[in-house]
Amino acid sequence: MSRTYRVSVSESLSRIIKAKDHVSTQLEILQVLPPEQMAGLLADELVKQGFERDGEKLTRTQDGVKVTVDVNTGTVTVSAEASEATEVEGTREGRSYDEQGKHAKQVKEQLRSELQKDLEKKVTQKTAALQSQVTDRLEGQLRDLRQELDQVVNRVTAESLKRKAAQLGQIKEMTEDPQAGSLTIVVEV
Repeated sequence: MSRTYRVSVSESLSRIIKAKDHVSTQLEILQVLPPEQMAGLLADELVKQGFERDGEKLTRTQDGVKVTVDVNTGTVTVSAEASEATEVEGTREGRSYDEQGKHAKQVKEQLRSELQKDLEKKVTQKTAALQSQVTDRLEGQLRDLRQELDQVVNRVTAESLKRKAAQLGQIKEMTEDPQAGSLTIVVEV
């Protein structure tokens, strides 16, 4: 009569998992003035909104979300990333016909291989969960940011129209309603 022995393997896996997401869009700014003047107006408005100059780009990081605006092209890039240390552990058990022999080693290797696959799968699931959190955070910020950037574009457009009107002639009358987004300029040429 043959006897079986219980074989057990335990493994742990430590990793730093990372997730990131980004989206880019283009600001729709009317080119009322030359491009360099429009870029200057846009940069000034963004600085008022808490952006910091970084060469030709302006950036702001808020709640782990970084917003970058290239004032020359009007390209807005919003990105978020996160990383965390994770550790997963597991145990697998099996049966062997010998306690220390060739069969026991084969069973242990097979169990270890299966356990490694399981642990990798758990790490992949944790990475996917982290990715989902990053994407959710990015989407939450995008709603607020879209509204804020629309207001910035409206102010830049209004200021550029005022400057263009002044270049065309004598401004006789100007009425502006920021709430409604209307601007009326009467110019005598």
